[in-house]
Amino acid sequence: MGIFHQSDASRSVLNTSVEKLFRESECEAEFTIGWVRITLALALLASGFLVSSGTVALTEEYSLNQLRVAALTTASAFLALGITSFLLVISRRFRPWMAFVLVTGDAAILGASLYFALDGIGLSGNWVAAIPTIWALPLLLAVGALRYRPLVQIWATMATMIAMVGVVSALGFRLFLTGVEPPASLGELEASIGRLFSLPPYLMRAVMLTLMGFTTALAMVRSRRLLMRVVSETARRANLARFLPAEIAPLVGENDVATWRQGRRQQGAILFIDIRGFTAYAEKLDPARLSVFISSFRRRVMRATEASGGVIDKFIGDGALVVFGIPEPQSDDCARAVACAHRLLALVDQWNVKRGFDPPIRVGIGIHSGEMYCGLVGDEHRIEFTVLGDTVNVAAKIEQATKRFNTSLLASETVVMQAGQQRSWGEVGREPLGGRGEHVAIFAYTGTGPTD
Repeated sequence: MGIFHQSDASRSVLNTSVEKLFRESECEAEFTIGWVRITLALALLASGFLVSSGTVALTEEYSLNQLRVAALTTASAFLALGITSFLLVISRRFRPWMAFVLVTGDAAILGASLYFALDGIGLSGNWVAAIPTIWALPLLLAVGALRYRPLVQIWATMATMIAMVGVVSALGFRLFLTGVEPPASLGELEASIGRLFSLPPYLMRAVMLTLMGFTTALAMVRSRRLLMRVVSETARRANLARFLPAEIAPLVGENDVATWRQGRRQQGAILFIDIRGFTAYAEKLDPARLSVFISSFRRRVMRATEASGGVIDKFIGDGALVVFGIPEPQSDDCARAVACAHRLLALVDQWNVKRGFDPPIRVGIGIHSGEMYCGLVGDEHRIEFTVLGDTVNVAAKIEQATKRFNTSLLASETVVMQAGQQRSWGEVGREPLGGRGEHVAIFAYTGTGPTD
């Protein structure tokens, strides 16, 4: 279907663009995560000194200095890892595979921090959840979602769980359960709260943390798919906008393209506008000034058309074809077409005054109403929306007739009657303008009555 169904080549280009976007996003994410690691290092350093000062009395085996050295080592490791990721992004040396190494480093540092903290105060692996450093785990998993890389997030979750299990295994785990008398060697306080740090609660914590990691990975998958759909839809609509009027492109996007290819017949009003004597005028302009002139003229056509609720079907050199009644015919299509014509004439007059054209720019406008065909025409290489039929041909001939009648605005009797402006128009002739040889009454605006 040409522009409506992407070819393999265009899809490949789109995928390449999206992947580039993801790579840039990942670099930005790693830059942010680098700052998070640095901030986390400083927070761990400060909290480590405070906690070690308050807990040193719990153990006789390790000194305050040993605990502070452990805190400093952990903070330094996070700081070094953060600076490393930060520099990799700034130097443009960061590669996708490095994310796996960095998250592995996060898990290793976190595990080492928990191990030395527990070992420093002589507690077993049961108490790993009581160490403040453990809260860095959900933080790292949360900021990992910035990468939009599910596999990295899954690996980060698994690596973290492995680190936690390693800490517990290294320090030992006392399998006392609720309802089971704890060993006498435990103090009364540890005995009362120790059940909260037994195996069942830890299994629940591990499951919840794992689900958190996998859920964020799932969110990444959904976000990537949504972004792909948005980019694809945006590209498709942008492609449509190259060929279709802005009012038509959304309709084609929402409905079956085949239906629009078949087209339909409906009522509507057609307005043609053309600059008089443009060929002779254009010969006096260099290409740059000519381009500016045409662009200025088209902007005025667009302004008048938009204000009147019409649709510009196409620009034809120094002219334009404007349709009223698209996408659906309205009872005031002819009245709006006439209003658009008057706006165009007023804008051209203002243009002449502003630029001081000599001779002044003059235009011819012809309007007709009736049944017309509208739809998509063309092949896979070039497709466009257009209106065809006897109504369009008659409107074009009425516009050409403005030269013979030496006037700027002519309309068919049908337009004048449907607009309800009989007092403002006068008949100037009847001519066989239609393809079937029928005579069409042509009216010129006299300005002796209301125009709206």
